[in-house]
Amino acid sequence: MVKKPRILLQLLFVAVLSIYTFSLFTHPIYSDEASDLQQQIDAKNQELLDKKTTLSSVEAKIKEISGSNNTVSQKIALINAEIDKLNKNISETEGALNTKIKEIEEKQELLESKKTEMDVISGDLYMQSRYRIATFFLSGDSWDDLVKEFFIKKNTLSMLKTDVEKINGEFSSLAESKAELETQKTELDAQKKDMDDSYSLLAAEKAKLQRELSSQYSSKSSLSSQIGSLTKEISQLQQFLTIAKSGGTVIDASSVPNSSSDPASSLVYFRSNAPSGAFSVFAFGAYTHRNGMSQWGARARAEAGQTYQQILAAYFPGKVFRTGSVINKSTGASEAIMTKITTTTYGTMNFEDDYLLRLNEMPESWSMQALKAQAIIARTFAINYTNNGRSSICTTESCQVIGTTKKTGAWADAVSATRGIVLTDTAGKVFSTQYAAVHGGWGNNVGWDTTTKKGDYTNWTGDAWESISGVSWFYKTWFRKGYATTGSDCGHAPWLTNTEMTDILNAYLLWISNGKTESDPRIVSTDVYKCWGQAANPYSISELRSLVSNPVTSVSSAVSSNHGGTTSSISFNTNRGIVTISGADFKAIYNMRAPSYLSIPQSGFININIEYK
Repeated sequence: MVKKPRILLQLLFVAVLSIYTFSLFTHPIYSDEASDLQQQIDAKNQELLDKKTTLSSVEAKIKEISGSNNTVSQKIALINAEIDKLNKNISETEGALNTKIKEIEEKQELLESKKTEMDVISGDLYMQSRYRIATFFLSGDSWDDLVKEFFIKKNTLSMLKTDVEKINGEFSSLAESKAELETQKTELDAQKKDMDDSYSLLAAEKAKLQRELSSQYSSKSSLSSQIGSLTKEISQLQQFLTIAKSGGTVIDASSVPNSSSDPASSLVYFRSNAPSGAFSVFAFGAYTHRNGMSQWGARARAEAGQTYQQILAAYFPGKVFRTGSVINKSTGASEAIMTKITTTTYGTMNFEDDYLLRLNEMPESWSMQALKAQAIIARTFAINYTNNGRSSICTTESCQVIGTTKKTGAWADAVSATRGIVLTDTAGKVFSTQYAAVHGGWGNNVGWDTTTKKGDYTNWTGDAWESISGVSWFYKTWFRKGYATTGSDCGHAPWLTNTEMTDILNAYLLWISNGKTESDPRIVSTDVYKCWGQAANPYSISELRSLVSNPVTSVSSAVSSNHGGTTSSISFNTNRGIVTISGADFKAIYNMRAPSYLSIPQSGFININIEYK
């Protein structure tokens, strides 16, 4: 097999692009450590407690205001009753006063009438006293009639005088009564004004209390809503914590290598430069088969003091060393290792003294034990691939890379020191001793490539041999074109915005709504033409969102569930609740919809982690 299959990757890109899948893997996500999640939950619980405490205070205030408001209302009711009584008394007093005034007016009229009548009679009597007697003797009138008339008028005058005196007495009484009524009305008016003023003060106090009560009820409603939201958020965070504790990958930035060739792809760069709220997808290993030996892992093991025997035993468990001969797979007979090998580029050459010395699969600067392990598996790979010289072998990364000249340094020493040594099964038959630069801390048929031989624990990355080796490909985000560490990024940073994250999730929701069986050529990167020159018609972010029922509009967190070197699922905390996507589906939709050259360049597996800032 190959160590760094760049050609295969390029072919893969071409094939993918040709069917409009566009390997534009984009889309950072969010990886909260369990401790970070717990801190968030603790903070949210404290916030919830504070809200509940505030709510209790508000409810107590509402109770207090309601009590005060009831007291004020009762006082207003009492004042209203008193005002009603005063109004009634004032009305009655005004009625009595009006009656008295009318009576006084009537008495005045009657008095005037009596006075007028007295004046007439008095004048008549006076005239009679002066002229009537004088003329009596001259007239023929009867004395009796004269006396009688005089007596009647005199008596009438006396009666009128009595009536006048009586009326004057009654008038005086009415005037006093009127004055008393006026005084009483003035007093009642003053009392009513006091009552009105008290009523106004109480009404203003009641209005103030009602406004405050309304404000407190509004605060209560708002707090109740916030408490409900916090309770829901805490519940979701607790679900995330459960996921994280059961398999979520926890990464310590100091435990993974920083890339010297492309620092922008490293975790350190992301955490130092990305804006708050950004997401990034980090891959463990890249385009690798994860079979056989990890070359960078072998280097770290050698530098830690392991021999080539220990290194190969770790990557090919149960296999044995055999020197000079192998067992023919068809006949079962033992036969000598080939001395000649035919290549597709350089023709036939000596196997040990030419072909193996030209091998360009491991730097000569590496430790001798790693070089020896490489020499043995390269020898074994060539024998297995050619059926011990019966067929030819290519000279590219699809097989093993060899150059035009033979090496004479450390690599030649490693080949010479292991001359004729191969790996076989227990029956003596060779097999495909595949190898690659980086596996991502996990090997097929090997399991965890760590110092503890375990990986499902906190910060296992610090114990991974590849991480110890310092290779940047162990844990990085891929955002450049092709399987490269330098080159074009099409103007996009190695992270995603929250909006771009929601777009990935909405693309997934639309994809699954179509059963994942229908190819939708519009679910591609929004900048596919700019970056890839493809004349596609991608959905805009808003258009795609409009096609999804209850679309994702915000993502607050995400956590990947990783077990045994595989990302089984990724859960996202969104406005519509938790959205869980299988690792394979996420990789597929991410590689279809992510902008620019963001990608997950893993073949046949997915082992990633979601970082969030």
